[in-house]
Amino acid sequence: MIISRDKNLLCPVFAERLIEFERLLKIEHLPFFLFMGLRTFADQDELYAQGRTALGQIVTNARGGLSWHNYGLAADYVLDGMPDKPGNQWSWDTKKDLNANGTNDWLEMGKVATLVGLEWGGNWRRFPDLPHSQYTSGLTILEVQELYRASGDLKEVWKHIINY
Repeated sequence: MIISRDKNLLCPVFAERLIEFERLLKIEHLPFFLFMGLRTFADQDELYAQGRTALGQIVTNARGGLSWHNYGLAADYVLDGMPDKPGNQWSWDTKKDLNANGTNDWLEMGKVATLVGLEWGGNWRRFPDLPHSQYTSGLTILEVQELYRASGDLKEVWKHIINY
């Protein structure tokens, strides 16, 4: 699996929101960093298999083509669990990561995501996904999937997102 952290591969409107999101995270002293943006359908299927037909725990309920990642409209962020150490000490532990104020950094990140107009996966009732944020512009994943099928071009999908 190729991990893409390149915002240039994302829908430009979404990428702009992520830049603002990261700016506000920095102001709030929330040490989150982009872990993954765009994913291929094959990469998505590989993640979907995890915990089902492959080793590991289940990390997604979306097969290839049914994830906003597949269209450059989703990003996963991860917490630097030890920001005082050089480099990133990735932490996905969403339960114990408390900041100096005793609040959960993931919940604080979710507030910032919502503030910049992103849908935060931590707000989902079924299968909450705290590292995940996406930009849907009011469309459903099935509508986006159909737009992509019709054109085969992400930029055509993004035109609809921008003009929706």
